[in-house]
Amino acid sequence: MNEEHIEKIKKDFDQSDYDLVISEMESITLSHVMANSQTNLDNTWTAILHLSNGDLNEIGRLVDAAKTDFRDVIYWATLLKKQ
Repeated sequence: MNEEHIEKIKKDFDQSDYDLVISEMESITLSHVMANSQTNLDNTWTAILHLSNGDLNEIGRLVDAAKTDFRDVIYWATLLKKQ
């Protein structure tokens, strides 16, 4: 995870949840994204953090969705930004 992701976690989640959020997020690996692309992985992590709005349960749901098809969470985040 990059510094932007860590800062978003610190901003949106309770300190007691940091390690859990990071662990959940890092369970999505290069093998879950197209072409083993770090850019795709970073975009997936960014989308999940944006969509979760600090909700720990939502992190779990979004991580599961991203493991099925990472493009879904990126698409959902794009739709949310357009609203």
